[in-house]
Amino acid sequence: MNNPRTILVALRDPETAGSALARASQLARPGDTVAFIHVARANLFTLLGAGELRHAMPDTSLRELTAAAWLDELKSSPIFAPGVRLESDTLSGNPGEAIGEYARRTGASVIVTAAPRLGVLHEYFLGSTALGILRHAPCPVLVARAVEAKAWRSVAAAIDLDAAGERVLAAVHSLLADSALTLLHSYRVPNESLLRTTGLAEDTLAGLRQQLRLDVEQRIKPFHALAPAASIRIQEGYAAPAILELVSAEQPDLLALSQHRGSAREQRIIGSVTQYLLYKCPCDLLLVP
Repeated sequence: MNNPRTILVALRDPETAGSALARASQLARPGDTVAFIHVARANLFTLLGAGELRHAMPDTSLRELTAAAWLDELKSSPIFAPGVRLESDTLSGNPGEAIGEYARRTGASVIVTAAPRLGVLHEYFLGSTALGILRHAPCPVLVARAVEAKAWRSVAAAIDLDAAGERVLAAVHSLLADSALTLLHSYRVPNESLLRTTGLAEDTLAGLRQQLRLDVEQRIKPFHALAPAASIRIQEGYAAPAILELVSAEQPDLLALSQHRGSAREQRIIGSVTQYLLYKCPCDLLLVP
C-alpha cells in the first residue's frame, strides 16, 4: 500500500496555472493531499499604495481575498482522481522562501510549478518564482515545461556518480515508477583545454578520454543496479550541453537531475547546469535537492 503524500502546487495566477495543475493531477494518487499555494507579492500598485496614492490602491486584504477565491475554485477541479484531498493556502513574503518553508512544515513530497516565462532577460538574469523555489525547496521540484500535458512514458535521469545520483533515482522511483528510464551521464577530461595548450599530443588526449570512459562505465554499474531495467547513455562533453544533446536524441517526456544550488552570484547570473537546462530543455524537469 502506498503511503499518502503531500503535493504542493505553486501557482502565480489563473492564467499560468494550467500546466502545473495538469502535472499535479498526473502525480496524485487516492489518499494524497494536493495543496494549491499562492504567494502574495508586492507589485507596482502595492508600492504606489505605500505612498500618497494609497487611498486609490486595492489593499492587501482585497488582493488576498481575490487569490483565495480562485484557489478555492480549484478545490472542485474535476481533473483530480476521486480520493485525492484538495486544499489551498495563501502565503506572504519572498515566494521561494515562503513556499520552501511551507513544504518543510508540511513534509511535502514534491513541489509542482510552471516553467518561468521565457524572454531575453530570463536567459541571463534570474529572479523568477520557479528559480526561487528551486533554491529553497527541501524536496524535489517538478517544473512543468512541456506544452502538452501528456503522460510521462519515458524519463531520463542525468546522474552524478555520487550520493546526488542516488537521490535522483530514489525520487524517480517514488514519483515516476511506471515510466521507462534512461540513465544519462556526461564526462570530460579535467583541464583538457589547458592540457592541449601545453602541447599534450592529441593521441595522448584520446587515450585519456578512452580511459575515463572505461572508468565511468565501471562506476555507473552500482547505479544501474538500483534501476536494472534502465538503459544507459554516456556522453563526452561539458555537462549541460552534453545532457541537452542526449535529451534531444532520446526525447524523454521528463528529465530528472540533481539540483545544483549555485553561489550567491549564480543566483542572479546563469552559470549552473540546473539553470541552463531549466531554460533550454524542451521537456518537463524534476530537480532533486
